Amino acid sequence: MPGRRGIAAALLTFAALAGCTEVSTVPEVPLSLQFDSLPALAVVVGDTMRGATLAPASVPIRAFDGNGGVVSDSQLRLIGIDTTSVRAFRVIPGFRIVGLRETAAVRVVAQAGPLQSQTQTFAVVPVPTGIVKSTTVNDSIVYDRPDTSLRFADIGVNVVRQVVAESTLVSLNGLRVGFTVDSFSRAILDSVRLVGTGTGRAATSAVVNAGAATLRLKAYTRAGVTGRGVVRLQVAHLTRGVPTAGSPFTLTVRLVPFTLSPVP
Repeated sequence: MPGRRGIAAALLTFAALAGCTEVSTVPEVPLSLQFDSLPALAVVVGDTMRGATLAPASVPIRAFDGNGGVVSDSQLRLIGIDTTSVRAFRVIPGFRIVGLRETAAVRVVAQAGPLQSQTQTFAVVPVPTGIVKSTTVNDSIVYDRPDTSLRFADIGVNVVRQVVAESTLVSLNGLRVGFTVDSFSRAILDSVRLVGTGTGRAATSAVVNAGAATLRLKAYTRAGVTGRGVVRLQVAHLTRGVPTAGSPFTLTVRLVPFTLSPVP
């Protein structure tokens, strides 16, 4: 009898384990959740959050089942985790965020069944009144210098709101600004590239951070040339689908040949 009871217990244990394995591989049952970033760190009241091309962007949420398949969007949720956050935004089809009221810190999580992601934070900011050149922008490239320290320029612009009562400009951090190369002096340069200042990868937009949205302009010169020239860029920001006041505007970077300092 003890032997039979042991065998029966073992069979029950095996059946339970087999049942768990079967449940874990049922399609459409979420077992992992991916929500690592937001398209931007701010959204304008009444506008959708905008991505790298300045078009309305979806929040990148994905859930996977036990077979590695993607779980349908119908099981995914994006929710605020406190009353202030819940009232600050709404989600429209395609997991796009719309700003409802100004809030400095909107805290959200993604949910899929029993799974919940880490918290992501963004701001809902007022409608901007303009876009301006950053006061820290480097507006020249020394293109044939022996070292490479000045063969690029970090281009910075800011999206701002005019505070009428105080006659001051307030930076709206977290919004995306788009950059496009309009033209460059082809007699001096073979090509130019816009890249992220931190990644070095090709980029067409940057998020305003600490008062500036910044991309790095790299210049590739022709062999044996000299002289002065320019690179012109178009810089733009959209508010509720239309250009923000002052946008787009042309930003000019000067090309300056390297010269040795005169010997005293």
